[in-house]
Amino acid sequence: MLRTVEMKIIARILLERVARRRVVILPKVQTFSLVTDGGEPAYELVAHISCPSASHTSLIHEKIVDDIIAGLYIRAAFPTAASWNTIVRQYTRNPAEVVTLEITLPQNSTIACMLTFQSPDMTVIRLGLEVSGDGENEPRMPFWEMALEVFSQASRAVRNHPLLPSIKRLHIRCWFFISGPIQLRSMANEVGRLFGSVGPLDQLTLRGYSFCPYLAPFLDFPEFKDMDQSVVFPPIKELSISYPSRMDSEEECMAAIVELAKSQHALGVPFERVTVRAGELPDGMVEMLEPWVGVADCCEEE
Repeated sequence: MLRTVEMKIIARILLERVARRRVVILPKVQTFSLVTDGGEPAYELVAHISCPSASHTSLIHEKIVDDIIAGLYIRAAFPTAASWNTIVRQYTRNPAEVVTLEITLPQNSTIACMLTFQSPDMTVIRLGLEVSGDGENEPRMPFWEMALEVFSQASRAVRNHPLLPSIKRLHIRCWFFISGPIQLRSMANEVGRLFGSVGPLDQLTLRGYSFCPYLAPFLDFPEFKDMDQSVVFPPIKELSISYPSRMDSEEECMAAIVELAKSQHALGVPFERVTVRAGELPDGMVEMLEPWVGVADCCEEE
């Protein structure tokens, strides 16, 4: 009996004449992997396949830098709300509780974004976008614009998840630098939309290089004045922040973390635990946090 399906499609997929109700059922498949190379992502195709017993589903879209036309390749990189409804219904048995959004800069790629949704029964759906260089041509859009567009579309995919209220743990790992008022404001607006869409969380993990957008309300930066979407943290039991080295505006961000803890305490939803890991921390970080949180765990770490 078929238990593993791995496919790679290097072509454009046309489904205009395929009836939406036509679905191929693979009842015993436990691992389903589909990679599309070029063309469009295959979420519409996946909607015509059902793997009700799948424990691992991986849907990856690959692109070459030379194919990019400012932003258009990204906007279809993740499923629409309608496709999401179908995918969740046909590939999972329980709601997702853990979501991981990770954007990295692999050695052989320009940028890669992975979205992972995990259910309590360990069922996993993994969505990915990988943009690779061809060794000769540069992207036709600035890298910071590409990174922010990828983050925006990944954030929208999380917000479009049909069972969003079930999510209890959110992990965000963005391994790219952004600077400048336009970039910081743009990312902060998207963070505000994401945080505004989720309910109370057991855990929020933030890892990467650019933390200012998450802490926008507590930073006196001109780019964060009169934003389109304010950043409001939901009730969170455990907050974990980690960055590997010294960053710009580090002292302001550390002070902003303390102000965030004060704010959550004043709202009656104090953090049960705040964990901070960094290459360098200001003196007295734990003492500054302790009045406002249950446990403050801060230390320098390579």
